[in-house]
Amino acid sequence: MPLRHRTPHQEDEHVAKSRAPRPNPSRTPAQKRPSGAAGSTGSRPSSATSSGPRAPQSKAGRQSVAAARNSGGSNRTQLMIGGVAIVVIVAVIIVGLVLNKKNTAVPADGYGDSKASIATVADGVITISAGTPQTSIDVFEDAMCPACGSFEHQFGQQMAQLADEGKLGVRLHMLNFLNRASSSGDYSTRGAAALLAVATEAGSQPGLFLKFHTALFAEGTQPKENSGSDLSNAQLGEVAKTAGVPDAVVASIAAGKYVEAAAANAKTSQTAIQAAVGEQWATPTVLHDNKPLALNSPDWLTTLTA
Repeated sequence: MPLRHRTPHQEDEHVAKSRAPRPNPSRTPAQKRPSGAAGSTGSRPSSATSSGPRAPQSKAGRQSVAAARNSGGSNRTQLMIGGVAIVVIVAVIIVGLVLNKKNTAVPADGYGDSKASIATVADGVITISAGTPQTSIDVFEDAMCPACGSFEHQFGQQMAQLADEGKLGVRLHMLNFLNRASSSGDYSTRGAAALLAVATEAGSQPGLFLKFHTALFAEGTQPKENSGSDLSNAQLGEVAKTAGVPDAVVASIAAGKYVEAAAANAKTSQTAIQAAVGEQWATPTVLHDNKPLALNSPDWLTTLTA
């Protein structure tokens, strides 16, 4: 389009229009931003906290809670089982102690040494009694045997009392199979020889033989198996002297006067015990009417002589 030149009047109007003040672009009150709109200087309202029902837990969460509950129950069960086990163990220990005390009780404890029994020797067997006994037993021992020492400690006083009362006769068979456990190699035989000497030479003195027999098996006197030491014949004589054995008999013991006889008697005793119980025998063994008695109850002798 070709340019048109304004007329002066038109030019004046144009200039006037260009110089006329422009309207204010400010918004009308209706156009102002509402309070709280974006960009306002006021703070935004905080979002409300939901008070509605919680969202359901996940499967893993439920399993974790269940596991925790089960763990608590399992711990309580284990504690209960542990408590019961402790009670049972304590009960077993108490019962064991009671039974052990009963089985190791000493019948006639306090009676002391025999007062009336005498000892005689026949066919290598030493018989102890006071008159004619109501019943008799055969006792097999070895001077080195620790179980024989325990047997003497537990039942020696009762046998002495029953012998004194005429209720019991004891036929003593001495063995020597534990020579091998003595340092001298023949203590069992020499111990048996000392008993044989007292029974042969002083057995008529009331109570003397059983008193020496008790002393020979006493703790502190009886040698221990494989200990490296035992008693010489002279020391055996000293034990006899302390028990009240006459000096002449003490001299026989110290001289080993009855050692050979004791060795021969031990062979006879071994034959007798094997005939009664077979090849598997031990000491002490007690026979009644040629049958072995059970010695695991402290009442066996009381029952036998009742």
